[in-house]
Amino acid sequence: MDRETAPYTVKTIIFENGERCPAIAQASGMLAYDPNVYGMVVLRERGGSSSSNEAHLRAVIIALNWAARRGIDLRVRVQSLELLTPFEVADLRDTLRAVQRKPRSSKKGRAKPQKVVVAPGTLFNRCLMVRDYLSWFARAAIQRIRVDDPKILEARERLEWFEREMVANLPKPRSPDKEGLGKAARSLFLEVIRPDSDRNPFQRRHRHRNYALLLLYYETGMRRGEALKLKGEHLMLAGGQPRVRIIRDPDDRKDTRKIEPKVKTQPHDDEISSELARALHTWMVDHRTDADRYPGAKRTPYCFVSRRGTPLGVRTVNDMYDLLAEKVPELGTEVYPHILRHTSNDRFSEAAAELGLSDAEELQARNYKFGWKKGSKQGERYKNRHARESADRVVQRMQEKSVEGRNR
Repeated sequence: MDRETAPYTVKTIIFENGERCPAIAQASGMLAYDPNVYGMVVLRERGGSSSSNEAHLRAVIIALNWAARRGIDLRVRVQSLELLTPFEVADLRDTLRAVQRKPRSSKKGRAKPQKVVVAPGTLFNRCLMVRDYLSWFARAAIQRIRVDDPKILEARERLEWFEREMVANLPKPRSPDKEGLGKAARSLFLEVIRPDSDRNPFQRRHRHRNYALLLLYYETGMRRGEALKLKGEHLMLAGGQPRVRIIRDPDDRKDTRKIEPKVKTQPHDDEISSELARALHTWMVDHRTDADRYPGAKRTPYCFVSRRGTPLGVRTVNDMYDLLAEKVPELGTEVYPHILRHTSNDRFSEAAAELGLSDAEELQARNYKFGWKKGSKQGERYKNRHARESADRVVQRMQEKSVEGRNR
């Protein structure tokens, strides 16, 4: 086998059935052998999404490029079960901690990429992914050692040490108790995304598209990928109760995006307001059909398209939120795609409380509204603001009774 060369990169292979398969390519453009064997035999067989597998392979790429810069042949190290020294493990972990982020284009010239430190949870996951990758090959090497060979005990001890050290003293990731936008931030958000707002940060040519999309996220609490998978046939805007239909259509051959948006929830219909119905109609009829702004849009069935008329990608949606956070700082720094799903759940809790729904009724309604399975407890993760505000009201009442001398 010819010697492989760095730097390694990720490329996406799209099979005839529409399945996306991330793979690792070497500098020549040819696929690298070992990491792609691991990707097909281990990651793909686990049944994870292509985006999850890509994240795993990107961590592996950081390790492969690190080894190439240090002159370390990982294949030789693993096959010999020498693995890495304590210094090398520490150096690799430091490399996994940092990531270069491409800067926004600037009128003053090309800016240098900024090196940032990833969150502790991301570092733990990266170290775990690299550990699992190297350990899988190391175990295969151990299996080739005769059972009665005295080297087998030392090999197992080396592997156990390596697995411990790769994640030693690293905090495990945990889901923070996130909340949606507060009421003041909600009003501001709805104001600045309007196409005619003086504070709208988006290019005028794309404002109606962005308004329809962001209002859709705000009202329905859709996941980022669910809105991007909507087709014209899923919009039912006429009649007294307009709605949109969310369906699961993985590995759609008509979807030309390398990173295919995913629909994680159950298929369901979502009722929408007349304002959102008007925004969607205006976008679809008056703006999406403009061949000068969105050439080629008529060739794709998806509602939301890029400036080239191709299906809109998840990274463009991320850029929308980044621009909102930058240009409208009053919204706070926590403006990210999932924030509107939390916000929609907060609004749902408020409406359920006003209607006097029981806990069981609220759970059943919430599960349908947000596409969770019957009886799912997933919605509990999204009730933090409502629970906190309820607790604040109870504590306030306790304090009032204490002041009144009635708290016994």
